[in-house]
Parts: sequence; C-alpha cells; structure tokens
Amino acid sequence: MNRTKGIHFSGLRLSLALMLGLLVVPAYVVAPMLFSVLESAQAGLIAGKIFYTSNLAILILAVAAGLFCQRIQVKKSMWYLLGLVVLMVAINAFGVTSMMTMIKAEAGDISALSDDDPLRWAFAFWHGIGSMLQLITTILVVVLVMRNHGSPKAKG
Repeated sequence: MNRTKGIHFSGLRLSLALMLGLLVVPAYVVAPMLFSVLESAQAGLIAGKIFYTSNLAILILAVAAGLFCQRIQVKKSMWYLLGLVVLMVAINAFGVTSMMTMIKAEAGDISALSDDDPLRWAFAFWHGIGSMLQLITTILVVVLVMRNHGSPKAKG
C-alpha cells in the first residue's frame, strides 16, 4: 500500500465521518433538546442557524471528500452518491431553508398561528421536505461510510 494513498483514504473516511456527525447531531440530538427547553420560536431560530452552518460545513467536507476520491480513484458509484449528497444538502441549505425563512418573515411566530392557517401549513410542508432530505442524506452518507470502511485497496 502506498503511504500517500493510505493518507488520502484516511482523509476520505474522516471527511465522511464528519459529514455524518454534522447530519446526525444537529437533527437528532440538538434540535429536539432545543425544542424541549426553549419556546418554539426561539428554538426554531437557533436550530435554523445550526442547520444552515452544519450544511455549509458538510458542503466543504464534501469538496474535501471529492478531492480525496479523485486521488484514490474511486468507482463511479461513489461519485454519484457523493454528488447526490451535495445536491440534497444544497437544496436543503439554500432552497428549503429560504422557503421556510420567507414564510416565517411573513407569518412571524409559526406556533402562534391557528392550525388551519395556510402559512402554518406551508411552513409544515417545507419543514417536512427538509426533514426528509435530512434523513435521506444521512442514509446516503451512512452508505458512503460503510462502503469505505475497509482497506485502501477497496476502490469503494
């Protein structure tokens, strides 16, 4: 095994592991804790900032993972999965988040709206889309991590 290739393989695994952590911890640890302790509007504001920041970090790590992939010459399927992750994170960070921000700007405190208010429904719709993208992206990164757990000889 070439030492440089081993370093690149380790860098890829580290990038993917950090991406996975940035997907799991904010969504499944931090956000539920925020909403259990703070008022909904305040928790939502903080959670939104955390998600946005973690999504930007994931995109940076995806670029690093792509550079490592290029160096160790992975299979096309790895590139497709990584590209899909980037696409989904970008949609979530720049599309879904923007829609939710516009709705909150118009509606104010979403939790103060009546259950049948169209803005509340619109916010719930986009929140659901964002949650689904988060879950699917998390699963894709788990697959990437699992495909790259072995030795650098595996072209994953």
